[in-house]
Amino acid sequence: MSNSSGRSVARSNFLRSLPTNIVIAIVLLIGVFTMLTPFLWMLSASFKQEAKVLSYPPSLWPEPWTLENYKYVFQTLGYMRFVVNSLIVVTFTISGHVISGSLVAFGFARMRFPGRNVLFFLVLSTMMIPFHAYMIPRFIIMRQLHLLDTLAAVFLPYLFGGAFYIFLMRQYFMSLPFELDDAARIDGCNSFQIYARIAMPLAKPVIVTVVVLEFLAAWTSFLEPLIYLNTQDKYTVALGLSLLRSGFGGRIAWGPMMAATALSALPPLIVFLLAQKQLIGGIAVTGIKG
Repeated sequence: MSNSSGRSVARSNFLRSLPTNIVIAIVLLIGVFTMLTPFLWMLSASFKQEAKVLSYPPSLWPEPWTLENYKYVFQTLGYMRFVVNSLIVVTFTISGHVISGSLVAFGFARMRFPGRNVLFFLVLSTMMIPFHAYMIPRFIIMRQLHLLDTLAAVFLPYLFGGAFYIFLMRQYFMSLPFELDDAARIDGCNSFQIYARIAMPLAKPVIVTVVVLEFLAAWTSFLEPLIYLNTQDKYTVALGLSLLRSGFGGRIAWGPMMAATALSALPPLIVFLLAQKQLIGGIAVTGIKG
């Protein structure tokens, strides 16, 4: 009797919530369609002939299919050279944020010293300064160091960590039990050994979060490479895409641009999909303890 009454209650609840669920599903489908349409058009245009890209009425199905846009991107534009340059910048910036940033975050989270909170507040206050405010002083510094038109000028400022990532990692380190530090010190570990052998292995979720976020930021960065780089052979992917704006007689090369844009969107998508679970977990846990 109780089972039948339970099933009837569940059925009535389902029927009562059915209109709401249908409305939610329709809204979600509209949102998905709205967000995917530009991506699908970009992907479709990358396989179209140049004259067919802006044809009216628009069509998502290329007629005929062609790989000429991708051939132009790889052979004429030299896209792989831009990819290598971007990977160099990404590798150094991520390494700087993870190594330097985690050391600073560990010090603020697990060590006691005079002025710790004041220094942490000063670090966070740098987040309020927009890039345009120190863009010219940084350019002058790079010129004095004779680093203009080198990839080092792009990634050098990020070898010492960033305030936002320091904050994320500090919050995660503070969520770890302090009893781990006490036990490690009893076993003879110093602060650096605690950082390297205990804190960092346990901080994998937040480290993955930093890696993914900085990969996206460094891979899509346009303004800084534009400021420091002059030689085309040293362009990053984001800067190399700008060459397609005057690719054919001074007009925008839509087909090759869509092909190059689709290729440039592939690495961030792969990185995000591979690290999706760790990324969500790392962001969620950083607010546990302040």
